[in-house]
Amino acid sequence: MRIEKVWAELYRIPVHREMHDAIRHFSKMDMVFVHVKTDDGLLGSGFTYSIIPLGASEVCSIVNGGMGELIHGMDPRNHEQVWSRVWRQVDWVGRGGIAILAVAAIDIAIWDLKSKAANMPLYKLLGGARTRVPVYNTDGGWLNHSIEQLVEEAERIVAAGFRGTKIKVGKEDPSEDVERIAAVRKVLGPNRTLMVDANERFTAAEAIRRARMWEPWNLFWFEEPLPAEDVLGHANLRAHTSVPIALGESLFNRFQFRDYIASGGASIVQPDVCRCGGITEWLKIAHMADCHNMQVSPHFVMELHLPLAAAIPNSLFVEYIPSLDPVLTEPLKMVEGCFVPSEEPGLGIPFDWDRLRSFKVNHEN
Repeated sequence: MRIEKVWAELYRIPVHREMHDAIRHFSKMDMVFVHVKTDDGLLGSGFTYSIIPLGASEVCSIVNGGMGELIHGMDPRNHEQVWSRVWRQVDWVGRGGIAILAVAAIDIAIWDLKSKAANMPLYKLLGGARTRVPVYNTDGGWLNHSIEQLVEEAERIVAAGFRGTKIKVGKEDPSEDVERIAAVRKVLGPNRTLMVDANERFTAAEAIRRARMWEPWNLFWFEEPLPAEDVLGHANLRAHTSVPIALGESLFNRFQFRDYIASGGASIVQPDVCRCGGITEWLKIAHMADCHNMQVSPHFVMELHLPLAAAIPNSLFVEYIPSLDPVLTEPLKMVEGCFVPSEEPGLGIPFDWDRLRSFKVNHEN
């Protein structure tokens, strides 16, 4: 089996609602699909994404402009060889961002292909540690939502049976964050899981101040309190609060995660497979966390992270945001607060390709 053809396509998908966090808002999602075809006709498809209208076209250009040729003729079953080949070529121009997003999309396509070739569901091929994964909800709690909306959303989330609820923080006035947290905690009761997410909004000093203000509300984690580059700031924050610190969506490779784990800057890691170099790299991050008795709760793209979280013993949650629902034939269904991974070979995501084609963006290399 040899790789015969690799190509990328760009799709722009409208999201189900306008969403605001502490530093950005978005109403569309760009998805770059990478397809890998072998000489015996097997096809694997992977993807990455951008939630802002920047970068996705460049990811396509990297793949179509030469990265695909790098792996032409290679055996896709040798995923470490394929990953190393593309990583070692693009690391000259970027060890994160657009370059590593392209690596991720190719690697995910390789694993889709490997799973199909093995005729095994992906979660079993990767380890098969569990048959269901708990789900927490981030589809409510956006920073542009009023307290009344937060309360209504929290009530619906509880009624639906989700295992956790996350809201955004980062208001200019700290008392507003406190009021919003208190309102949601009142709906949830004293013990249901509640997380907050600042999307890199604060300085270390401000994060310490706010975390101490929030401690009475029994928060499960404080997510992305500081800019991702501030490893020492996160370690300092973690030493000054009882609230666990979660992060990882803005980290791009295992070495960055290593630095956070070694410094004590994180309690829970949140690698995003579409941003951290694909499934090959994601697994290394997850197993490294396991070596340090830490849990993994991946960021976004619940459909893709479900089989990965089911594959490892130290997964915690997948994150519910139904952004892909408009392009699926059948959205994920929750059973007792959990998702069940697909038993179909490949990624197990039921994309509606007829619907997707209506969102395709013409792209030139």
